[in-house]
Amino acid sequence: MPTANTFFKDHGGSWESPYGDFFLSWYSSQLIAHGDRLLSLASSVFSDSAVNIFGKVPLMHSWHGTRSHPSELTAGFYNTATRKGYEEVAEMFARNSCKIILPGMDQSDKYQLKESLSSPESLLAEIGTACNKHGVGISGQNSTVGAPDGLKQIKKNMLSENLNDSFIFQRIGAQFFAPEHFPLFIEFVRKLNQPELHSGNLPTKEGTTTATDSVHTRSNLNIHMQSA
Repeated sequence: MPTANTFFKDHGGSWESPYGDFFLSWYSSQLIAHGDRLLSLASSVFSDSAVNIFGKVPLMHSWHGTRSHPSELTAGFYNTATRKGYEEVAEMFARNSCKIILPGMDQSDKYQLKESLSSPESLLAEIGTACNKHGVGISGQNSTVGAPDGLKQIKKNMLSENLNDSFIFQRIGAQFFAPEHFPLFIEFVRKLNQPELHSGNLPTKEGTTTATDSVHTRSNLNIHMQSA
């Protein structure tokens, strides 16, 4: 486990020391500066057009249940149990009038390996709160196809106060069109686009009808679905 390392261990690790703070502050500032340069350049190039600029932020949710958040620190995000590192990231995107692409919308805490102390749901909420605070739109993405209860989790996140700008469904291949998945995706899209659709009109794998829960959307919600 990363927390067995003297740098990342939860209590008394070097990450909490003055040296650790100096190093992690410098390390994350390099990531922010690099991203700022790229987004600034992109924004200036497309400033006179209607093009929306996006930048992708990885969802480093492994070990998020620890105090030190080793995966995030290693990736350059100075975010720990005692420091809100995504505020700086959201500020960078806001400064350049750009939006964030955020994967992992299909991931649930209950299906993560307990040994990894992973929490995609809490990390998504944390990033979403930072983006909402700074007025940065989020375009969600799935990480896999066929994640347990993945479509339900995507729907939940799309209807969230902080994670509702748009959504891009990725990895449309053989597994996506498999008989055990594609009918569920059709139902998922219909329920988002037609929340008033009667449950008896929704298809099942066998082509018959079944009773399903409807989606209760907020009146001001504007959902855009794209495939990639």
